[in-house]
Amino acid sequence: MQFLDPIITTFQRGGLVMWPILLFSLYAIGLIVERWLYYREQNRMLAEHWTRIRDLGGNPELDGLDVSDVTVIGRITRAVCDHRHLEKPEQIDKVRNSFSDERALLEERLSTIAVIATLLPMLGLLGTVVGMIAAFDVIALHGTGNPNLMAEGISQALITTEAGLLTSIPIFYLHNALVNWAERLVRRLDEYTTHLLHICDREEAA
Repeated sequence: MQFLDPIITTFQRGGLVMWPILLFSLYAIGLIVERWLYYREQNRMLAEHWTRIRDLGGNPELDGLDVSDVTVIGRITRAVCDHRHLEKPEQIDKVRNSFSDERALLEERLSTIAVIATLLPMLGLLGTVVGMIAAFDVIALHGTGNPNLMAEGISQALITTEAGLLTSIPIFYLHNALVNWAERLVRRLDEYTTHLLHICDREEAA
């Protein structure tokens, strides 16, 4: 594990501010992985529902679709089934309310990831200020005759700035990718919900 020694040494030279940078970064990575797995599963379930509709000729019985509470697509399907016999305006209103709730669940935690990505450079800046204060304290006590004494504070200032930027940039990028994925999933769910409402219309007409 000798390759970790330079990393550990650099981390220690960064001072106490490196700890919140590390912890917030790990938390953001955990949220990103969770959202990625969640979106992948919901996308898979949505694809299965579309496949079932196509296999049944595009006009299946709603009772034959999955209405479990485990997935977003199941809850939306159940909302359509539960309100299928209401008057059209009321039915659409009920289904759209359910859709809005599910959309909020899909976008959950994305704002937290964005906040962490914004916070990390600020923590790096905090470490910069702390390091510069330490460097100026050394100058006040010992003067500028020995630059080695100032090196620790300056090094801390630069390391924390670098750490804040290096962690925030990929998190910003991954957050943007998750937002785009969520928006595509919402659009596909909207198309699916609209299609189910059309199925209700055909069933009522029949």
